[in-house]
Amino acid sequence: MPIDPSLGNARKIEETQESIIEHIFAGGPVMLPILVLAFAAFAVTIFKWVQLSTIPRPPEKKVHGVLEAVRRKDYVQAAKIATDLKGPEGEMIRAGLDHIRETKELVEEMMFEKMLDTRLKLQSFLSFIAISAAAAPLLGLLGTVTGIINTFKLITVYGTGDAKTLSSGISEALITTEYGLIVAIPSLLLHAYLSRRAKKFVDGMEKTAIALLNRISNREEEQAEEVVESKAASR
Repeated sequence: MPIDPSLGNARKIEETQESIIEHIFAGGPVMLPILVLAFAAFAVTIFKWVQLSTIPRPPEKKVHGVLEAVRRKDYVQAAKIATDLKGPEGEMIRAGLDHIRETKELVEEMMFEKMLDTRLKLQSFLSFIAISAAAAPLLGLLGTVTGIINTFKLITVYGTGDAKTLSSGISEALITTEYGLIVAIPSLLLHAYLSRRAKKFVDGMEKTAIALLNRISNREEEQAEEVVESKAASR
């Protein structure tokens, strides 16, 4: 006859184990909005990850070639190089070059418009991930409160002698908090990571725009010096 050294405790522990589905259902009705929020945040995260990973950046060598051509006032060559530049940064450079013979302020406004469009595009839906990170623990706390309320109701009816009867309310109180944190912590970290990548891309565009505007400033300074010299020579 087999001997159980645990005196039946191992079998009791095995009976208390539950599947993930059973564990989720034990969390009560608040688990539904938590799971919906989790799947929505996951879908948005995948979308933003793919968007930020596939957005094209023009080669630095070609961008430098455009800047050098502008410095030499060879705007035809600059426009020719810029036609091969892909992505939002290439569009921004071409927008500036289209008005390169006009005032610096107009060039700056045209480039800023493209930069702003890109910033809004890259930052779209990131706020939803941040909201998910903030809302998930609150939903977990709501489940905790409802679970404690249900536990006290059971205590009122059955008393405190039967722990098994009270376990449903206690499970609801703890499981919702658990899943709320499971959703919130990755959402918070992913929001910070994706926001940093979006900011890094826009910062790169801003750096290129400033470099182009600086070369235009040098051009205007040279033109002003030429005007002064011509006036002095005419005297």
